[in-house]
Amino acid sequence: MAGATCVLALRGEVTALALAEAEALGFQTDVRHGRLALGHRTDDLGVAAGIYAVLDGGDIHAWTSNEAFVASVVERWEPPKGRVCVRVERLGGRMKDSSTQTIARSLGGHLSDMACVIDLDRPEHVLRVVLDATSHHVGWGWDVPRTTREGVGARRAGERPFFRPVSLDPYLARTAVNLANGSRGGVLLDAMTGTGGFLIEGALTGQETVGMDLDPTMVDGAKANLEWAVDGRAHRASVVLGDATALASSLPASARGRITGLVLDPPYGRNSHGSHGPWDLLARVLASTTEVASPEGADCCLILPIAPITTADDGVVHDSTKVEPLHGSWEDVVALFEASAWSLRPERWSVRVHGSLARLILHATCAPPS
Repeated sequence: MAGATCVLALRGEVTALALAEAEALGFQTDVRHGRLALGHRTDDLGVAAGIYAVLDGGDIHAWTSNEAFVASVVERWEPPKGRVCVRVERLGGRMKDSSTQTIARSLGGHLSDMACVIDLDRPEHVLRVVLDATSHHVGWGWDVPRTTREGVGARRAGERPFFRPVSLDPYLARTAVNLANGSRGGVLLDAMTGTGGFLIEGALTGQETVGMDLDPTMVDGAKANLEWAVDGRAHRASVVLGDATALASSLPASARGRITGLVLDPPYGRNSHGSHGPWDLLARVLASTTEVASPEGADCCLILPIAPITTADDGVVHDSTKVEPLHGSWEDVVALFEASAWSLRPERWSVRVHGSLARLILHATCAPPS
């Protein structure tokens, strides 16, 4: 169930993907302006990678002036009891005639006039204001404490005991996990786990997760990375040696018929294993997953390497944009899903890696069996 109205401040440049992740976790969007979204939240938003801040009891305003913004906040706010402070931040640069210090001092002065206890060092409640230069809007509200923003960045792939250069950025891995399984409560399948990037994020978000790989070296490495990441904390993730194209026999019996999320960052070229070409391999994995999917259906997040392309300001890849995977063609992608029980959703997002590489993020659904 959606809860109270809140403002989301979305991190990074691919804000449309960040919002899609939040919606997969139950957020109901009313309106979005650039990196700010207004809607109704759930408690599951604490595990989102694409959210910079969750602000309760606030709103979003078009920017006009420091004075007008402060007046609009004071007219609507309901300061909580306890020690409070004001923090003002910018996203995407500076907006004309805006002053973070003026806004902070003015709002702090109003709080003081209301006999609120101002504590800049150890506040119990933080009134956070976010100035978004990309949309010329300002979001505000009472900050909901979160730990994801700090924790995900500390798990860079190069810090893990088992590393390969093709490893995903942990922010993208977390986003994919949430996009695929959200708050559905079934089993998340990392069908070609490799170094375990998806596996780690599934474990740390509390999801029941199964990582699988056909290569014993990868299985051992993913296990080592998982134990390193969880650092002794309880989790519900496991790694098994198995064939993702034959899940009915390879998947642990306890997970069969319970798969609600599938995450795929398939191996290509020298990183690929087995005798199947990349599209044949993916087709076999998708078909195999339908045999072990939950009666409620499943979602899939597929990540493909592509050459950098032009996107919208929020990272959306428009229908008219020509997309060519590094291996094969876009027609191969369409044919892959058309021949399967999975439906490719129209949304596409691109995340730049470096000057010659980007990642295309796709979302597909598998309807419950009739």
